[in-house]
Amino acid sequence: MFVAAAVPEHPGAEPPSFRVEDLGVFGGMAFLAVIQAGADAGFRHVRARPGFGSRLAPHRALRHLILSTLLEAGVLAPIASRRRLDDAVSEAPWGEDASLEDSDWIIVWNEATRGSLPHQLRASMDSFESTARSREVILQTWESLAIGECLAFGEYALAAHNLNPALARPAAAVLPTILAQQSIGQGCALMWSAAKHLASWFMRNGAGSAGTAERELVNSICMNADRANFGGRPVKQFSRHSSVPMSTFASTFLWTSRLGDDYWEVPVSEDALDLARPIGSGGAAHE
Repeated sequence: MFVAAAVPEHPGAEPPSFRVEDLGVFGGMAFLAVIQAGADAGFRHVRARPGFGSRLAPHRALRHLILSTLLEAGVLAPIASRRRLDDAVSEAPWGEDASLEDSDWIIVWNEATRGSLPHQLRASMDSFESTARSREVILQTWESLAIGECLAFGEYALAAHNLNPALARPAAAVLPTILAQQSIGQGCALMWSAAKHLASWFMRNGAGSAGTAERELVNSICMNADRANFGGRPVKQFSRHSSVPMSTFASTFLWTSRLGDDYWEVPVSEDALDLARPIGSGGAAHE
C-alpha cells in the first residue's frame, strides 16, 4: 500500500523538506527519469500526456514500480486531491485496465531548490560511493529494465505477426534466468523468434485452448535459449528497435551504472557491474 505524503491542505504551505540523497539509488534514478519524461518547465507537475509512458520506461509494469516508489517516498502526490493516497489508489480509475502513468501528479519539493532538481539528482547518481547494497539495487534495476525491454519488444514482435501483444506477458516469469545468460539484445532476438514460431503454430493448429498460445511462446523462448546455452548455437544479437526507443529511465540507469554498451550487449550480472562501477568507487567518472 502506498504511504506517500498528501498534498498540503493549504496551497501556500511549505512541502516537507527532502534531500535527493534520502531517495536512495533507485528512487533517485526514478525521480530523475520521471522529471525528464513529463514534468512541466517549473518541475511542479507530472501530467498524463500522449507518449509519457514509453518515454519513461519500456514496459507498463516497470513504469508502475517507478511511480509507486516515488509516491511512497512522498515526492509525488495526487493532484487536486486531499484524500489519503492509499484510499485514492483503491478507487477508479486505477483498476486493472489503468495505471499510475495515466494520472496527473504534483511534485512535492521545496520551492527554493525545485528548479535545480535535475542537476541535484544527476550529481547524486554520479557521485555516491558504490557499496554492496547499491550494487544489489543497480543489479535488480538492470534486471527489471532488461525484462521490460524484452517484453516491450516481444509485444511489438507479436503485433508485427498479427498476434495479440498481451501474449508476451507470461514470458516475464522466465526472462530473469534467460537474461542472466543472454544479453538484452539476445533476449529481444529470442522474443522475435518465438513470435515468428507462434504465428506459424497458429496457422497449423488454430487458437487452441485458453493459455495454450502463451505456453507455446514461453516454450519456444526457453528452447532456443537452451540451444544457445548447451548446444553451441549462440543467439543473434539484436540492436535496439525503433518500436522500443531509449527511455529516460534507461538513460538515467546508464549514467548511474556506467555500463555503457554493456547494458544491451552482455548478460545481467554482478561481474559486469564490478567492472563498470566497482564497490568502493565514487565520484564522477564520466567525461
